[in-house]
Amino acid sequence: MQLPDQVILALAGGMAGTLVSRHAESIGAGTGAATGGVARLTGELRTGADVRPFTLIRKRARPAGTGRHAAGARDPRHFAYWRREPLAYASDLLPRGPGLRAPLCYGVVGDTVYLADTTGGPESGGRAARRLAAWQTSTPATDPGWLAGHQLAQRLAVTSLDWADMPVARPLLRCWARRRELLAVVESVPTVLSHGDFHRGNLIAAGADTVVLDWATLGIAPVGADLAHLALSTLDDPVPEYLAAARGRFEPAAVRLGYTVTVLLTGISRLHWMLSGGRDVPPGYERFLLAALDGGAALCGSGWQDLAHG
Repeated sequence: MQLPDQVILALAGGMAGTLVSRHAESIGAGTGAATGGVARLTGELRTGADVRPFTLIRKRARPAGTGRHAAGARDPRHFAYWRREPLAYASDLLPRGPGLRAPLCYGVVGDTVYLADTTGGPESGGRAARRLAAWQTSTPATDPGWLAGHQLAQRLAVTSLDWADMPVARPLLRCWARRRELLAVVESVPTVLSHGDFHRGNLIAAGADTVVLDWATLGIAPVGADLAHLALSTLDDPVPEYLAAARGRFEPAAVRLGYTVTVLLTGISRLHWMLSGGRDVPPGYERFLLAALDGGAALCGSGWQDLAHG
């Protein structure tokens, strides 16, 4: 029934506290490659003469033992590195607000993090994009040695897809066939500190703040990559909102390029995942990818024109 002493101290606001009761409710194994289980802990804590209730989230990390990315689980530069999230919460790299922030952390003990149970509603894509810009423009992309490298390149290195008999627009198939060329295009794009999985399911509108969950893929990525993950979860283009909040810190063409390549290659691979598994494709999903491809053609000229209209 115990909680680590540092967690009890944090829950008690820095005062001496005694655990009266504690109940653990599993809320899933988590979806990340390095997530070993997530539980909501509730109970009561005594501080002096007062007894107060508490709620927190306990999240455990563990190395992936199977799957395409198991080999990267112990590589600190791989996006699937299993100890990254505890290291991230113990560091000073995560946003603390106001605006964009990670959940309040009550403590990191070994490979387990204890977090505030954040509640709130869905966040708007526009506000999330603006706050992402504020964080990325104010936080240097310093690397302590365990940040993920270019996640998209790491994923594509072990991805081979069979498109036979799939009803997919030919421009998207041409785009996938030339994925190595597209990856090479973003090598010139400036890099930023990146969440790595910045989609609406990980964003909570909590009062005046946007709370971002799941920091296991924190890394260095081309500017615009996080926007692509957001866009694929909303099917709206967040780049104008991001650029307005970035206030000239990044060249618009660079942001658009990092965004477009990530939208296309990530979005096309997810389209294959949906079709091959008999999953429903969201209405307008393929149309959104084709619009992004047309935008790339307008941005980069003849090479993209061949992809979009060849």
